[in-house]
Amino acid sequence: MSMRVAWARWYWIVIFTTCAARTASDWLDCAHIATCRCKWSSGKKTASCASSDLRRPPSLSSDIQVLDLHDNPLRNLPQEVFANIGLLNLQRLNLKATKLRSIHADAFLELRILIEVDLADNDLSSIPRDIFRGNERLRLVVLSNNPLTTLIADQFPSLPHLRMLLLDGCRLRSLHTNSLRNLKSLETIDLCRNQLTFLRLSTFSLPALKTISLSGNPWGCDCRLREFKDWFLDSKLGTEELVCVEPSTQAGNKWRNVPSESMACAPEVRSSTLVVRAEVGAPTSFGCWVHGVPKPRITWLFDGVDVHNGTVDIDMEESETSIDDDSSEVRVPGSVRWVNITLLNVTSSAAGEWTCVAKSIAGEARAIISLVLPRSQTATARTAPGIPQLLGVVFGALGVLASLGFIAAVACWHLRRRTVPPSRSFTDQEKRLIDASVVVSCDRSIGDMASPCDFELTERSLSIDDNQSRGCGFDPVHITIEGTPGAFPPPPAEFAVPVPYGNIFISVQVAGRGEPGKYPDLLSGGATLPRRSRTCCAAPAYDNMGPRVTATGSSTWSLPGANSDNADQSETPVLTLPPPPPEFVSL
Repeated sequence: MSMRVAWARWYWIVIFTTCAARTASDWLDCAHIATCRCKWSSGKKTASCASSDLRRPPSLSSDIQVLDLHDNPLRNLPQEVFANIGLLNLQRLNLKATKLRSIHADAFLELRILIEVDLADNDLSSIPRDIFRGNERLRLVVLSNNPLTTLIADQFPSLPHLRMLLLDGCRLRSLHTNSLRNLKSLETIDLCRNQLTFLRLSTFSLPALKTISLSGNPWGCDCRLREFKDWFLDSKLGTEELVCVEPSTQAGNKWRNVPSESMACAPEVRSSTLVVRAEVGAPTSFGCWVHGVPKPRITWLFDGVDVHNGTVDIDMEESETSIDDDSSEVRVPGSVRWVNITLLNVTSSAAGEWTCVAKSIAGEARAIISLVLPRSQTATARTAPGIPQLLGVVFGALGVLASLGFIAAVACWHLRRRTVPPSRSFTDQEKRLIDASVVVSCDRSIGDMASPCDFELTERSLSIDDNQSRGCGFDPVHITIEGTPGAFPPPPAEFAVPVPYGNIFISVQVAGRGEPGKYPDLLSGGATLPRRSRTCCAAPAYDNMGPRVTATGSSTWSLPGANSDNADQSETPVLTLPPPPPEFVSL
């Protein structure tokens, strides 16, 4: 009986021990992830998943203390990626060469006992501010061989236990002066093989700092590095020999062999404005901003001449100023100042180019300011016109109107003289030559229109007897000459026949016998003569042809339809007048 009790006791002990052992060894079961191996390493529960082609961190037991994801293509870490899979007890995390390009700022949130994190050999060009917020127990952060270019202000949160920060092999060009100020316990920082040319002493004002590694950077041994170089050599924080790369005068020299006085920066000069507009007789001020180490000497030039040697009265004042935030990382504090110049009484001779020149052993710089005065302008006063001016305007207008009226009247008078020629009366002697009867010859052809055989002027008695003997019934006619005094206008072209006595227009007025069918009204002023047909006494036709003078000098009237043959058939002989006296040839 006692034997059975003993066997039963041992049986339960074995069962309990086996179950307990099985429970305790669950964290070692990585069978569901074939590429991961779980083991004890350095007294830590370790899960090694290196080179497993994982795209995300695996879901493992919450007891895992060390996770090695080395050489997996994770590419990015989302928010709280490890807390979401229950890995809250991680103390060491190896993410080296996982091709990370981005990390969420809260990727490591809730990993409160995380001690070490390795992010080396990735593609991180920047890291979020406060990336390790909540990881107060961190002691080691490795960021080596990432394409980081700068560390911003407060890049890291407060990490009171961080001892080592490795940034070697990156592409850092600058570190903000406040980038490391929250790392009060930092003892070692590795900045080897970066692109740093200078560092600020204030960046490394860390009380626990013991080692700084700076080799492999292209150091520029100028004024920006001078303060840090002196401090670093005196602090014994590094043992390697650091070499200058720039400027060319210092290239290849070791820090220890470069005198601080020779580490200078060329002056920089900026003008407060490019153009200053001033008023004559008023004061004006302008200035230039100057930076340089050692402190450069300032000279003002006016049109190329030193103002101290000129005649312009000026006051010069210098004042130290702070460096703005944008340039504080590339300029040395305490080396910036304003140099202002004041003209108490601006004159026309002060207009021109003012040049601010800064010189030091490192070089020279200058800035130009143009002083411009306004152009003088003469204003013309405008006054209201007085009474004399108004009267002058009124009479001037009236004079213009009167002149225009006179010109118009003269033009109308000349026009009327040309269109209505006045009548002219002959003297008694002239009338004796033309006051005669008309002898008519009936037959006339067009070819004989210019011949002197139609009408001939004879003594009135002869003409009357002839007309009565022929029975044609013509009454005596009264002939007057109308024309422009002094000169007679030419006759129509078809009646123009050159004669020795000139051209004469004769206006003939015939008194009718009251027979409208035989004689129309000839009293309208027209020069119209009756023309008989071949039958001599047929219905008359009228023409307006004016006088002609025959080749023998006698006055002749020409009518259409007459010819020279009819003259021979006339029953009444035509009396040919003798030539007129010489005194009447001008007619």
